[in-house]
Amino acid sequence: MLIPVVSNYDQHDLAAQAVNLTGRWFVGHLLSAVAFTLSLFSVSIINQTLQTKSRSISAPTFLLLAVGAGFYAAGLGADGIGPIAVQAAGLSPTVFFDGSGWWVIGTFITATIFFGVGLIFLVVTLIQYEVLQGIFRYIAFVSALIFMAAPAIPSGYALYGVAVAALGIFVPIAVSIE
Repeated sequence: MLIPVVSNYDQHDLAAQAVNLTGRWFVGHLLSAVAFTLSLFSVSIINQTLQTKSRSISAPTFLLLAVGAGFYAAGLGADGIGPIAVQAAGLSPTVFFDGSGWWVIGTFITATIFFGVGLIFLVVTLIQYEVLQGIFRYIAFVSALIFMAAPAIPSGYALYGVAVAALGIFVPIAVSIE
């Protein structure tokens, strides 16, 4: 596991201990932010492929995904760098976690809503275009729902649910796209 897992978000001391693994904490957050950004590249490639068949992904879907990815990148940046910066200033990272409260949580909630709805629109579009067929359409659709629900679990382990859900969306698309 790259990012140290905080089993209970309400216990800021656990998060502070995870921050002590500074390199892993920072790199894990950075890679996660880059992954959300690269998902936009993936969707643009999917759209280019659809355009060869005179079909496309709607602008609102792109907008939802882009705004969601932006919020995820902002939240991951704050959550990844903030506690390290506080620690570098000689304070306990719990100062960051105690003070960030709804600022970071709200950013992640907003990200999940925008990006998750965008993923649902994407999957539904690909089902309607018959790109996703058979079991793949169910896997992708259920994965999009899991992507939206997993962050509600107040534990770092939920992040792995989000990652698996993203794979459950993009792998069937990659296999199905021609």
